[in-house]
Amino acid sequence: MALVHFRKSNAAADALAAYAIIRDLTDSYPGFDDWFFRKALPDIEAGRGSMILAEQDSQIVGVVLGKRTPEETKLRCIRVVPRMRGRGLGLSLIDRMLADLDCAKPVVTVPQDLLHDYSRPFVNRYGFALTEVAKGLYRPGRLEYVFNGGR
Repeated sequence: MALVHFRKSNAAADALAAYAIIRDLTDSYPGFDDWFFRKALPDIEAGRGSMILAEQDSQIVGVVLGKRTPEETKLRCIRVVPRMRGRGLGLSLIDRMLADLDCAKPVVTVPQDLLHDYSRPFVNRYGFALTEVAKGLYRPGRLEYVFNGGR
């Protein structure tokens, strides 16, 4: 199997290519498309947001988005293509983003349907603290788990 390479990018073309991997989050976040194109993409291009890509054979196989502003440091989004899951690639992406953000405990939210996938590494590996469980934050009647919030 070919090696995975990581690189940081603020290029719109890379962000649009990475969007193909993260667009399945529209199921968990209504308005995700609007957020990505009106907020995340401009932030990446302007340097307010960070994007780290994992590539194998010149194909993007994982992406992590982050944000660091005076008001908030946030781990925005992490996705790995299905065929590469369970190999530690997501953890490598998170490690790199935490270093890039220069923050060990950024704010991160997780929808209830993805909590099982993220809670163990967030708590056990990174020491993230569950600070809030918000009902209806992004979807009516659904729970959103907030880690490292309220600081």
